[in-house]
Amino acid sequence: MAGKRKGHRVSDATLPETFDETMRELRTVAEALEAGDGGLEDAVVLFERGVALQRHADTQLKAARLRVEELLPDGTTATLDLDEED
Repeated sequence: MAGKRKGHRVSDATLPETFDETMRELRTVAEALEAGDGGLEDAVVLFERGVALQRHADTQLKAARLRVEELLPDGTTATLDLDEED
């Protein structure tokens, strides 16, 4: 069964709910990989988790951007220059 790899256990249900939680776990994964304390299989599983978290963070950021675009009157995400209002 080539499609049933051990490291492909990450489902949407196991991903963090908030962006902050996602980034916190991603940092933990990166630190564990940098430490290199585990074996190759552990490193591959950590790497796969890191990729899943990175993709999840990207999705979370895109969703936040869409929400901001909906709130701005012209649909852009340009930052407001508050100095011009003075």
